[in-house]
Amino acid sequence: MLQFQAGDLHSLSLVGSGGFGLVYRGWSETLGMEVALKMIQGARERNLKDFMKERDMMHTANYTYVLRLLGVYEKPEGNLIEYGLVMEYMPLGSLCTLFENVPDVPWALRFQILHQVVLGMNFLHSLSHPIIHRDLKPGNVLFNKYLDVQLTDFGLAKFAGASSTMPTDQSIVGTLAYMPPEALNDLNYKPTKLFDVYSFGILTWSVLSGQKPYPDARPFLIRSLVPAGSRPDVKMVDKWLTVEMVPEAKELMIKCWDGEAEDRPSFQDLKVETALMNNEYVGEIDSAIREVLDLLKNPYASAQTSGVVEPSEDTDTSSLVPNFTDLFGNNAEVHELQEAAGGGELVPVQTSPEEQDVDDESLEESDEELSSPSDVLSRSITSVIKESLGDQNVLGNLCAKGFISTADQGNLESSRNLGEFINATARIIRPQQDKIKSFFEKLNL
Repeated sequence: MLQFQAGDLHSLSLVGSGGFGLVYRGWSETLGMEVALKMIQGARERNLKDFMKERDMMHTANYTYVLRLLGVYEKPEGNLIEYGLVMEYMPLGSLCTLFENVPDVPWALRFQILHQVVLGMNFLHSLSHPIIHRDLKPGNVLFNKYLDVQLTDFGLAKFAGASSTMPTDQSIVGTLAYMPPEALNDLNYKPTKLFDVYSFGILTWSVLSGQKPYPDARPFLIRSLVPAGSRPDVKMVDKWLTVEMVPEAKELMIKCWDGEAEDRPSFQDLKVETALMNNEYVGEIDSAIREVLDLLKNPYASAQTSGVVEPSEDTDTSSLVPNFTDLFGNNAEVHELQEAAGGGELVPVQTSPEEQDVDDESLEESDEELSSPSDVLSRSITSVIKESLGDQNVLGNLCAKGFISTADQGNLESSRNLGEFINATARIIRPQQDKIKSFFEKLNL
């Protein structure tokens, strides 16, 4: 296993959190590629033990549909050493972001995702010392550049048979919506493989419906009502019953989230069923993948699906520029930013290898080679936005005051083009823009 020293990784930007640590996107000089770095939080013995456990599990779980561990990272800090896990960076995000960015995910891709998740989980459960993931959910289903599944985040995973005692003064471990009733009923619950099968049932509902389970339910309601038999709204799936293989997937979903753990199928059984579903769409999968990749790479993809046309050389692009005054308050710098975004001479942005998406040849082009003026506009505006945000520390202040999470901050900072930035601000900032504007006006920003 590779040992990455402190100087090897640079250009780190926060993109999220998982298990016991924070996750950064960065560049490895040794490998000459983008990587994801998951850093341990704190130097307590328990945290170090969790780090070692996840390292060993990821090293063991070396499989096609499981995120690959490249090595470990060590950074001296005084008398202490900070530790991290270095993994491949997944440029296309997670199952969560897929449904956020692609309004109608093709059914061929949905069934391939379900089958690949089953194959990955079956591998984990088939090891000589089976690994129980315990946090199988859309956010932990990542995609490589070919849109193949990469299961991630073993921070909560357990080897089969290990106890899972949970102190009464802390929240139940895991993600409530994806936890089986038996885990919610017993604080001394010992996880089994059927824990993950239940989680897969809820994940299947999310894939079929395109929605999040129990979006408005408070945690205490989930803890009490799931053991009583409540499940996500099946009507959200029923509206797709005319789609080929959806009825079969619904039946499998219900079996997986059965309240009696012993009545759930194993992943060994599931892989046979999901293979049959996936095979029904085998002739459509290549075109489905190309369609989704085009949508994810095109900064105006979401606008196009809403009836907005990508700008040509003769198109007035001012309507596509976000209103920064509405978002960040009324001051001179914001006016300059708005003016720069709305028109004028745009200088192509030069990106270093660390900032390029090396997993995608279409993103490796130099700006001089971009044929569409909208591409130059997108990168230029994005650069102006990010530079301005960095100078004013806007995102840091928003995060510190609780307006946005550290994951949201990372998503905004790592936006590669205008489309990603607009989508991120629409999801994160605009619902709270009045509060945010008031906050920054008080700071005289």
